[in-house]
Amino acid sequence: MTLAPAYQLPPEAYFDQAWFEKEKRQVFGGSWLFAGLSSELAEDGAYKTVQAGLDQLIIVRDRGGALNAFHNICRHRGARLVSDKGQCSTFTCPYHKWSFGLDGSLRGVAQPEQFGELDFDQLGLHKASVANWMGLLFVHVDENPPMTFAQWSTGLAEELSVFETDQLQLLKQESFTFDANWKLYIENHVDWLHLWYVHPKTLGPLQHTFDEVKQFGSSFVSYDPLKPEHKAAYIEGNPLPDIPHLMDADKRYLETGAHFLFPNLPIFTDRSFFALTELVPISPEKTQMNITLLGMPGGDPDRFMQLFNKVTKDEDAEIITTIQSVVRSSRFSVGPIAHTYERAISCFHDHYLNLLNGPADVLQLKTN
Repeated sequence: MTLAPAYQLPPEAYFDQAWFEKEKRQVFGGSWLFAGLSSELAEDGAYKTVQAGLDQLIIVRDRGGALNAFHNICRHRGARLVSDKGQCSTFTCPYHKWSFGLDGSLRGVAQPEQFGELDFDQLGLHKASVANWMGLLFVHVDENPPMTFAQWSTGLAEELSVFETDQLQLLKQESFTFDANWKLYIENHVDWLHLWYVHPKTLGPLQHTFDEVKQFGSSFVSYDPLKPEHKAAYIEGNPLPDIPHLMDADKRYLETGAHFLFPNLPIFTDRSFFALTELVPISPEKTQMNITLLGMPGGDPDRFMQLFNKVTKDEDAEIITTIQSVVRSSRFSVGPIAHTYERAISCFHDHYLNLLNGPADVLQLKTN
């Protein structure tokens, strides 16, 4: 007998600062996280900084064209080496002028006579990990993570490889913030039940066919086909052109897709776009969504974003802020959740708690 899914997080998971700090260290510090597009680092020496939980990392393309990732911490006194993004041949600390190569090795020390015998080989930058999936970058704070990115994304990466995002163009990037905990947005994203009630008009043309939901460990993919009577109007009114290489693929890729890569990356797709919506916790009760829209040139990305934001911002983010506003209430609690349509919430909690309550180096993601 299959056990009914359960809501496993207490109210303080959504507002407590100590919980939030532990979450940043254990969950975000133990996960592969979206870090942007490889096209941002097209030239040798191009770098950018990214936040991964409590750690700030540098991603840089070295002189051989390879991507490297390091902790943005000087090995002398711990000062930040660089900020934001730029181009360089070496990383030189602004504090005491220690310098490091693009491979992270210590190259030079100002006033070396002050330090005596130094073992340069032991004083290189602390290494992190970076992976490139179809031109999309992901980072992990560890040099040797317990799972490679291929293992972390298994199933989902293969399922969505047909989109060939490295062949698409960046059409638009936008950000907005909302007053709710990031986990509430994830729970809403993987909740099939709300589609009929939160989005009756914006997603009304879709059939909400649950049998097109697939789970891969901690991640999900789902496709929601158009009702036949709405298909022609949707195609005609789509502000973005079709992606040519999808036209000969399985028909599910032409449908509206709502996917999820654990822990904080909802992904939306259809015949004309691939959109990543990274959720960045700012505080326990405030989240920033960073939207990266990929597709083919020649459409109207601004018009598309207006339609996209009606769902993600005006409806989804708005409904969860009403929950956030009452999580501190003495009567707040979550009752039974739907056995099928909300089961993914319980799964998300399973994987989240595995990381939160156990060391990242013994993480074993469940497969069902």
